[in-house]
Amino acid sequence: MIMMLDGGRKWKIDIRVALRQQITTQDTVMALNSHDVQKVDSFINREPEVRIVLQPIAPPAALGLAGFAGSTWITASWIAGWWGNETSPTIFFPFVAFWGGLSQFIAGLYGFHARDTLVSVINTMWGAFWMSEGLMFLLNTTGALPAGDIHAHLPELASWFVVLAAFTWVGAIAATARDVILATLLFSLAIGTTIACCLFAYGNGVNIGIKVAAYFWMLAALLAWWRVAVYLIEEAYGPKSGIAKFFPVFRTSTEKSAPMVVPGLGEPGVKRGMPGVI
Repeated sequence: MIMMLDGGRKWKIDIRVALRQQITTQDTVMALNSHDVQKVDSFINREPEVRIVLQPIAPPAALGLAGFAGSTWITASWIAGWWGNETSPTIFFPFVAFWGGLSQFIAGLYGFHARDTLVSVINTMWGAFWMSEGLMFLLNTTGALPAGDIHAHLPELASWFVVLAAFTWVGAIAATARDVILATLLFSLAIGTTIACCLFAYGNGVNIGIKVAAYFWMLAALLAWWRVAVYLIEEAYGPKSGIAKFFPVFRTSTEKSAPMVVPGLGEPGVKRGMPGVI
């Protein structure tokens, strides 16, 4: 290391000495020595190469919607009075917490990896809700928390629905750029969740309101099942196969015209295709 040169020159000599070791690139193995001035200067001043390494993953929305469909159908059909009694949650809460909560929450986290903002927000939020709901049912079962009546005044749970509805409405509007099934699913979910805010009220109207909300949730669960079926069929046979035609999702023109991938918009890597970017 040469110490007598000025700062800038000294810095270059320091790097030259450090680069005496073998430097391996994709196609070339070369040795850089301190006396290879031209070669070292070329190496130091060259533009850095950016390489993108993609790690293929399955669509996280498929897992998220599957978990959502299962937990929502079970709970909503029970709220609607199709089956069971007041003790039923003590039996179905583990499935709701793990399949509807944990798996959906994990799908939402993988939405970050896939750079799918809609999945990240909606599935993570509803996954957290179902895990919380499952935990609440568990505490009710053990007697640690008094059980509330879902068909009567229950403002604590209604406050959850306010937050859920606010973000679900925005997600539904965003989904109109993708396909009709997904958008209708989220609009049904948003409508049902908004109606469920009737738990702030008193009287028999609460019982009617929460049952109406349950039917919108059940519709959302059915549409989620349909969307998951499309994911599975299209992956197995291809989106243009004959069997896939029996499972339409009615993709919008915006979705059809979107590029396959786009740059990261100021962030490293690439992300899901977005309309109007390139």
